[in-house]
Amino acid sequence: MLNKEPIFIIAFARGGSTIIMNLLLSHPNVCLSNGETHKVFKGTRWDTMGMKMYKKLMCDLPIRIITRQNYFSPRLLKERKKVPQFLREYIDSILYEGRFKAPMETHNLFKDETQHYTNEELSQARLLTKALNGLVFTMETFSEMYPDATFFSLIRNGLAMSEGYIRRGINAESAAHIFKTICDKMVENSKTIPNYHIVKFEDMLSEPAQFTEKIFKLANLNGNQVPKIRQQTRKTINAEGKHILEKGSEERQVYWYLPSELKNHMSPDINKNQLKRLSQQDKNTFLSIAGETMEKVGYSV
Repeated sequence: MLNKEPIFIIAFARGGSTIIMNLLLSHPNVCLSNGETHKVFKGTRWDTMGMKMYKKLMCDLPIRIITRQNYFSPRLLKERKKVPQFLREYIDSILYEGRFKAPMETHNLFKDETQHYTNEELSQARLLTKALNGLVFTMETFSEMYPDATFFSLIRNGLAMSEGYIRRGINAESAAHIFKTICDKMVENSKTIPNYHIVKFEDMLSEPAQFTEKIFKLANLNGNQVPKIRQQTRKTINAEGKHILEKGSEERQVYWYLPSELKNHMSPDINKNQLKRLSQQDKNTFLSIAGETMEKVGYSV
């Protein structure tokens, strides 16, 4: 395979994956493919329309035809079919080429705030890719493709996370089924896939410097090579229930912090603020379906 020792983040949409992605991208030996895993194959909303059509036709369609599944769809919450070797090599090559297409200003910064990767440095870096929701079911394939890979499943309090789903029009019952299906698969993967680690969103927010040190060690990355840690601005829910940017004027602006300053970027009250917005009925509905799973991964209900 072209990609050596890749790193996979497996997470829920709106579950904090951008934060852990940026922590890992702070390391000079880690680069991103061209967006989240499904967007590498399906295109992104920042592409031109022509480029989107090209990607869908040339990247995603062969995989869908051969597997007879919408293989890289985050919405497909079911087991994936076996992928033949030639298709694995094809997927590997698409991910590899994606590292040269990721937006340099937001993703593949190198060394510090001002120095970018060269193409040679990009070719040698370890690939990082982010798999959301239903792509948790692709990890068995990726673990067979890359026996030297590192996997991080990022879990989060399901009740707090469900508020974001409900706010976007997904009811509590559906949010609970999404959480339960994905979280149960993460736990299963942690028992069967080597170098697969479940980490918590709440630990990342409460002690970001220690959390960063931990994931660097688990991924066999030398933390001494990282003088500053990068993050991107995202909107969060404040105590008044407003969805606001806490820093900067637009989303996805990149900032660099000393490890001791990293807490300044985090919003430790985000779970509490989102839980306050859930109705008791929605809480009860969610817990009736996913409460056992919440307890299984260490959350009191």
